[in-house]
Amino acid sequence: MEARNAMPLYRSLEMPLIPVLIEMERRGIRVDVEALHDLSRVFGARLIEIEKAIYDSVGYPFNINSTQQLSVALFQELKLDPPPNAKKTTAGLYSTAADVLEEMSGMHPAIDLILENREISKLKSTYVDALPLAVHPLTGRVHTSFNQAGTVTGRLASSSPNLQNIPTRTELGRKVRAAFIPEDGWTLLSVDYSQIELRIIAHLSQDENMLSAFRAGQDIHSATAAAIYGVSSLGEVTKEMRRHAKAINFGLIYGMSSFGLSRSTSLSRQDAGEFVKIYFRRFPRIQTYLDALKNQAGEQGFVETMMGRRRYFPNLRTQMNRNLRAREEREAINAPIQGSAADIMKKAMIALHARLNESKLRARLLLQVHDELMLECPLDELDATRRLVQETMESAVELSIPLTTEARSGANWGELEAIDA
Repeated sequence: MEARNAMPLYRSLEMPLIPVLIEMERRGIRVDVEALHDLSRVFGARLIEIEKAIYDSVGYPFNINSTQQLSVALFQELKLDPPPNAKKTTAGLYSTAADVLEEMSGMHPAIDLILENREISKLKSTYVDALPLAVHPLTGRVHTSFNQAGTVTGRLASSSPNLQNIPTRTELGRKVRAAFIPEDGWTLLSVDYSQIELRIIAHLSQDENMLSAFRAGQDIHSATAAAIYGVSSLGEVTKEMRRHAKAINFGLIYGMSSFGLSRSTSLSRQDAGEFVKIYFRRFPRIQTYLDALKNQAGEQGFVETMMGRRRYFPNLRTQMNRNLRAREEREAINAPIQGSAADIMKKAMIALHARLNESKLRARLLLQVHDELMLECPLDELDATRRLVQETMESAVELSIPLTTEARSGANWGELEAIDA
């Protein structure tokens, strides 16, 4: 650790975080077991309906969970055209992996039914049926385990059960989250960092155009769209423009190419490439920073977060095939950005734990889900707790632009409503 300059991170961040995580694991989070049993019955009935609808749509019954039988049904019986990313298996049949079927969404009723079947089946087996079995008989709560060294970027990992992967954007995922509830007379409080990774890349690159957009309090995706499309005001930015700009902003964090951008949007590969060129002309220091990261990873064999967490890329110093090099360069771009966000969150958790213990507030830290902290607190202490949490998270580090947070509260995790500051 001394040789790798890891001692400062170990002493200032990882060791002080241990007692925080111990308390969170011991405390656990309450779940509504009856609600989960009801949801299991609803999901089970819907799966039966979907299965019959798939058979009717294809024309005969088959094992939906057999990838070979499914491939035969879709590509041989229905004669659907496989997307460009569909590869053939060793059996000579087209793949029915999630990314292939998602690309085919809307092509035939069977495709959308299969996607729904997979989503419900996964939620039912992983959470709806498993969570009641994970409830501790003495506490009536689910106690996840947090792993500090479970990811290469430094993000906390959750397991047994994993409470970080419950979908947030789908209606079905929200139904599962609705089963997580506070103690009677208390409320859940969720506070998450707003676009923290984009703020970090603006800070690290010192790109003045992006810094100015954040300082002006502009919606960064709309500001990016205005720059790319050359419109004079944010009011002229359409939803489609903003969606493309958002894909570019977040794609950069993961080292996405113009090919990757065209696949994640409705843009042609040529248009996507042109958008990326315009983007870097508008935000030139970001291109300089990303190129410097790739060079640093190749020359030093590692990259670092703002707090000195290293991720090593020894293969970049040797001859390697083009695809492997491209993948490692994408990871080298992502590591300092996502890793810095993870470090900032850990620092905020340590500070918040101390401040809650010093205060007379009874709020308790329950979960950490990437950029979000979940607490429960008495209803009559919600405003005071919200102020303390937001202030602590926003002052965790000093960047060239402010860190901002958004707070929500509610009677369950699936129905949180924004709290106006």
